[in-house]
Amino acid sequence: MLSDANDLYRSALNRFQRKDFADAITLVEQALQQDPQLVNGWRLLADSHAAQGRLERAIECLQRAQQYAAVQTNKWVSVSLHLTEILLRAGRHGEARQQLDHLPLADIQHVQPLSQAAYLYSLCEAHRESRDLFERALKLSPENPQLLFNCAAANRAMGDLARAETQYDQLIAIRHEDFEAYKNRSDLRRQSPQRNHIAELQRLSAQRDLPALGASQIQFALAKELEDLQEYGNSFAALADACRLRRSGIRYQVDKDLQRLTDIASAYDKAFMRDCRERRDGDMDAGRGEGIIFILGMPRTGTTLVDRILCAADGVFSAGEPGTFARELTAMVQAAGDGAAAGDGSVDFVQRSRQLDFAELGRRYQRELRSRPGTENARVIIDKNPMNYLYIGLIRLALPRARIVHLRRNAMDSCYAILKTQFRNAYPFSYDQSELGRYYLGYRRLMEHWQRLLPGAIFDLHYEQLVEDLAGESRRLFEYCGLPWTESVLDFHRQEKQGTATASAAQVRQPVYRSSVGKWKNYREQLQPLAEILHKGGIEIE
Repeated sequence: MLSDANDLYRSALNRFQRKDFADAITLVEQALQQDPQLVNGWRLLADSHAAQGRLERAIECLQRAQQYAAVQTNKWVSVSLHLTEILLRAGRHGEARQQLDHLPLADIQHVQPLSQAAYLYSLCEAHRESRDLFERALKLSPENPQLLFNCAAANRAMGDLARAETQYDQLIAIRHEDFEAYKNRSDLRRQSPQRNHIAELQRLSAQRDLPALGASQIQFALAKELEDLQEYGNSFAALADACRLRRSGIRYQVDKDLQRLTDIASAYDKAFMRDCRERRDGDMDAGRGEGIIFILGMPRTGTTLVDRILCAADGVFSAGEPGTFARELTAMVQAAGDGAAAGDGSVDFVQRSRQLDFAELGRRYQRELRSRPGTENARVIIDKNPMNYLYIGLIRLALPRARIVHLRRNAMDSCYAILKTQFRNAYPFSYDQSELGRYYLGYRRLMEHWQRLLPGAIFDLHYEQLVEDLAGESRRLFEYCGLPWTESVLDFHRQEKQGTATASAAQVRQPVYRSSVGKWKNYREQLQPLAEILHKGGIEIE
């Protein structure tokens, strides 16, 4: 019988590898009927369900696999890591972190499980634990290029920038074609005439047949280092090449995003919000959102800086940029539509979102956020996903007591900072001046809509005012957030309570500086297409 089960398992694995998931499920279920303790069978069944988007079913299968794997064995560790990965894909970060915390990691002396656990910890925003495990794995395999890359990223997140640079140097010496490492290394510090990588980057950029993504990463690094040395003309020439190369690999239509913003404003209008508020008057759970702060706006406007300032206070925990609100919203809309997968940018999705039980949406969001280890003693949790600005109307309905902090920055500085940043997967409008300008106008229109609709509900914090008067503006921020003020928060850059893996990870390890204010003016001529779009849209440029 067991040989029959193994034969069925091998056949199911063959179907899975051919992406015939339905047949794979049928065959592996037959195998499990013959041998319910076939751990790899449960894992294959989980992967087959996950491949078809049935993550909850996949989680159930892996929980069965855990039961049959002997506790504390290598197989149990492997299954637990597998389960953690699927929990993260399902947005269940709290349970994922609990799985990791229960692993006997202190006893493990093998690179693969250590590095996998380290990576999964990083997805849980547990950067200290991630860094420590990556460093342990690196000691076991000191010239492993992937470990060097991940160790450097983890040290960057935790603020050990010198260690990160050393590891990027070691990696580049071993694997010259790791183009992302060059880009990340350039971002770690301000380059100087005596100490930079410009000649090395120029040699690389002159090579032919580089892949577009790799070539763009080299050009982004070169643009950054040339800007540090105030070679602005050469810097922007490299940046223009970087953006062209990066944009060439992205399928994106800004008109679809702009229509989405218009649809949101139309659906969540004054009449709808008034009706919702009237229906909510008797809501006994109107305390939803107490102790939650949303920091939002466009990227590269100071959201990470504000996050770090608030996290310097006792009892404040940052969840990073979790995407939890959008994920819970999408799950509820799809469930209400009998599982029909309407994209979250479609008119149908926006309209269906108006029919939700907003109180339940708020409870689900809070439950997920509060399930994360590290929040047990937190009075306040921060969600700093900038794109939550899309959902401000829904946030007010689902979490009426949540604080909403909107970061504002000079439009040209904001857009230039976005243009020169290579984002891994987000913000596809970033690499073309026309698309960036048009998207920025759409963002401003939606924010103005929320401000008119919800007077007093949104705290505007201006980046320029914050860096000019850190103490005064931080006091205003703390007062709005209901947090006790202490002068020690002004040393936020020294705190090591939590790491951050955002594009600003290196900058927020320094005291506040003003050199980014007005930086776009070094490129007035080159940024003229962007300036014209913003000016025609009614945006003040200076």
